[in-house]
Amino acid sequence: MNLQFFPSDKPNKTGVLVVPGGGYAGVAIDHEGMQVARWLGERGFDAWVLTYTTASGQTQAPIYPIPQNEAMEAISQIRAQNRVTKLGIWGFSAGGHLSAVTVTNPDSHLDFGVLAYPVISMEPGTTHSGSRHNLIGDNPDPALQKSLSAQNRVSLQTPPVFLFHTANDPVVPVQNTLLFAMAMADHKRPFATLILPDGPHGIGLALNDAKLTWTNELDRWLKAFIAP
Repeated sequence: MNLQFFPSDKPNKTGVLVVPGGGYAGVAIDHEGMQVARWLGERGFDAWVLTYTTASGQTQAPIYPIPQNEAMEAISQIRAQNRVTKLGIWGFSAGGHLSAVTVTNPDSHLDFGVLAYPVISMEPGTTHSGSRHNLIGDNPDPALQKSLSAQNRVSLQTPPVFLFHTANDPVVPVQNTLLFAMAMADHKRPFATLILPDGPHGIGLALNDAKLTWTNELDRWLKAFIAP
């Protein structure tokens, strides 16, 4: 586990733990990590980018619960710095799964979450098979598979969440975002969902793509509901 800190020049007392994706096989540290930290810093958010354990090198699949424990440890380390009064988590793809599991853990005491084209379900047919294999294996205990399907973890304690996906994502089906959104609605928790009609997986912030850019909506949500 490695936690890199990117302080904002104009901190607004709100921080974000950034969790890049990579199918639980690697970490897309640049376009889903460093670029995100810079984007946040420009808007007053302190950012911490988490490099968590993946199924690579000497660490073999399944790797659960190592990444989940590391995310909680990262939150503890951030809070110990006493820099922020609000703390959220922002994850992409498999990092979105790690973030979804963390934001729905009441012990995290997070204030908000951002889930970008996230893996939510561990159920075959809906999940991303590589992420599932690396995290819990191909024949997991059914109870574990259910408990790590993040839509089942939403509760009355789940904080506000912003979800982003493309409708025809060929890697992580959009049903993942829809399942989580439905769970938030069922529990009457505040959320926002932006689904673009067309686009590939893994686009990051897409800041220079007029068709795929989505962060203006996220920026508006953060200003209106999280750190006005």
